[in-house]
Amino acid sequence: MSSKEIKFIIIAMCGLLFAPLSAAAQTASLGTTKGGATAQISTALSKVISAAGVVQVRPQPMANTSQYIPMVNAGKLDLGIANNPQVWYAVDGSGMSSSPSPNLRVVATLFPFKAGIVVPTELGIESYADLAGKSVPRFKENSLGDFIIKAALNAGGLDYDDVKSVPTSNFPQMWDAMKQGKTHIAIAAVGSKPTYDLEAALNGITFLPFAASDGPKLAKVLPGAFVREVAPNADMPGIKNGTRVFAYDYLLFTHKDASDAMVSGVLEALYNGQVELRAAGPLFAEFSAEKIGKNLDLAYHPAALAFFKTKGIN
Repeated sequence: MSSKEIKFIIIAMCGLLFAPLSAAAQTASLGTTKGGATAQISTALSKVISAAGVVQVRPQPMANTSQYIPMVNAGKLDLGIANNPQVWYAVDGSGMSSSPSPNLRVVATLFPFKAGIVVPTELGIESYADLAGKSVPRFKENSLGDFIIKAALNAGGLDYDDVKSVPTSNFPQMWDAMKQGKTHIAIAAVGSKPTYDLEAALNGITFLPFAASDGPKLAKVLPGAFVREVAPNADMPGIKNGTRVFAYDYLLFTHKDASDAMVSGVLEALYNGQVELRAAGPLFAEFSAEKIGKNLDLAYHPAALAFFKTKGIN
C-alpha cells in the first residue's frame, strides 16, 4: 500500500470519527447585555451548556433587553435571558414594551434574582423615605430602570417630584454617576460585580431595606416580583447586617418555533450542570435543577414541558 493510500485512509477515518460530533453539536445565539449581572449570567450559562456538547451557545451582547427581545420574538436570535417583569411586559406589549412579542416561549426558570437600591454607607440614608431631596437616576420612561426607581420611591411614599432627577441612559452610566457623587442611589443585584466596584469606590455601600409588606406594591409595577429576606453576610457588599430586597425570577426564553432538539439539549445541560452553575458565583446560589419548570404567568416551549414531564418536574 502506497503512502498516498495510507494518508487517504487516515483522513477518511478521521472524517468518520468526527462527523457525528459535528452533526450533533448545534450552535445557538444568546441575546444578552454588554455588562452587569445579565452579562455574568449569560457567560455562565454559555459555558455550562456548551460544555455538555449538544448545543454550543454563543452570547450576542447588546445595549439592553429592548434590543434583543424583539429579535428572539422574530426568530433572529435563538435564545435570550431577562427577568420575569421584562418578559411579561414584552409578551403583553405593555409597560416596558411598546409592542407585543407573542412568539416568546420560556425554556427555563433559572433562579430568583435578588436586587435593590444601594446607597453610600457614609451618607447615613436608612430608609426609602430618607431619599426625599436626594439625587436619583431618571431613566427613560417605561424602561426597567424607570420601573424599579418608581417602585423604590413608592416604598418611601415618594415620587419623582420629591427628589432631584438625574437623566440616566443605562445601568453602567448609573453606577458611574454614583461613584462620581452625581447621584445618591443606584440599582444593583445582590452579589453582582457592580456592587464590589461600588463598595471599593465609595468605601462601603448599603442596600436599603424594603418592608415585608411591600411585596404586592412591587408586583403591581414589576409583575412576578416579591420581597426576599437576605441573611447577613460580611463578605458580600451592602448586606453586612442583612436586609430585605426585591426579587424576581430570571428566565431563559426562545421563539415558539425553536427546534425541540435545541430546547431539550439546553435543558439537559442545565439539569445536569447544577454544581457547575452554582460554582459560577453568588447569582446562581439558588439555582435548582428541580425548579427550572416553575409555574409562571408565561407560556413554556412545548419541548420544555415535555422535558419537565420526563424529569418529574411540576
